[in-house]
Amino acid sequence: MKKVLSIVLVLLTLCACANKNDQSKISNGSDVIFTGPNNVSYTKQDIYDAMKTIDADLIANDILKHIALKNENIDVEDLNKQVDELVEMYSSMGYEAYIVAQYGSIDSFKEYYLSQLLVNGLSKVYVQENYEKLVSEDSPVKMQMATFNELADAEKCIEDVNNGSTFDMAAVNNNSTNTPQSNVYSDSDESLVYDVKEYLNSTDTLGISSVITYTNSAVGADGTTSETSTYYVLNIESRNPDEFKDEYIENLAASRDLSTVKNYFLEKHQISFFDQDVYKLMSQAYEVLK
Repeated sequence: MKKVLSIVLVLLTLCACANKNDQSKISNGSDVIFTGPNNVSYTKQDIYDAMKTIDADLIANDILKHIALKNENIDVEDLNKQVDELVEMYSSMGYEAYIVAQYGSIDSFKEYYLSQLLVNGLSKVYVQENYEKLVSEDSPVKMQMATFNELADAEKCIEDVNNGSTFDMAAVNNNSTNTPQSNVYSDSDESLVYDVKEYLNSTDTLGISSVITYTNSAVGADGTTSETSTYYVLNIESRNPDEFKDEYIENLAASRDLSTVKNYFLEKHQISFFDQDVYKLMSQAYEVLK
């Protein structure tokens, strides 16, 4: 039923440049689309009425899946490979029966997961098409970041680097709570505390930062306030996003708010709805449809 509903959904809702406030009726609404368990028949009108009660995100996802397949440059062969690899992994872990119980069949699971990958794939297209704008807003940098519980350790890390040690070794040798990795970070990165973002925006320099202190206050059960500090040292490797463009696009696409992406493609492809109820449902969730 999921596949049938998906097909009918697109046929009935997807239309470019239509009047959003038009109310249209389903022709031949009594036509039987298919027969389900216990010989229960489902008509075109049954499917249409059910569609209008579906969550707006499910409708948008289905529309965007077809946009991704037909109108955007997405490597579907690679996505199918990812789906097959996921199924193989789950099967090797003994989860195949669970998948069948939840999705009805392995093929249904593959179809569902592929649709999710297609929608997520649009995030990458969105970032690519809006690259210059996002870079100007996001101020991405490539850097290593070490965290310390003690100020003296952070200061000794900087001293060791200035004396010739590599940054990652200096951090580890001075009790850093992490092993620094070279990654792309930006203003939209939720893993960065405010003080680190403020430092990055306050200077254009490369190399080793000064010690950045982040203090967290917490109120205990007895009402008293306690403070704990974490100390950061950065090794800023590049501020030119063109030097790490592919990595930045991948990272930003993975973390991008999908509602922004969905609004972008619904507007780009001028998606409208003939039915008043469906339009009302969708316009409540997606600003560009109003």
